[in-house]
Amino acid sequence: MSENDSRFTKYDLNFLIKLKTREFRKQDIHNISEKQIKDYLFNVKWKNKTSLPMCTLVDDIVGLEFSELFDYLSVQVVKEASQLNIDAFQDLISK
Repeated sequence: MSENDSRFTKYDLNFLIKLKTREFRKQDIHNISEKQIKDYLFNVKWKNKTSLPMCTLVDDIVGLEFSELFDYLSVQVVKEASQLNIDAFQDLISK
């Protein structure tokens, strides 16, 4: 955040993310957590940013589409699965 946006706090950011989570739930998308949204924003959308104007932060959160988040989460699942041992999939294989 820039100096002009010093009044925009971590609480404000968390509140906007909570609102976005509720918006997804109203769209019958119930499995998205606030942590997943925050991870996407910090690890993808704002990855190489050192400061952002408050209006950009708000626009990025309010304008976040489920498809963007879904793509990110899909990649995360593949990354996590690639680090597991084949034994972790035994239940799926034996059926």
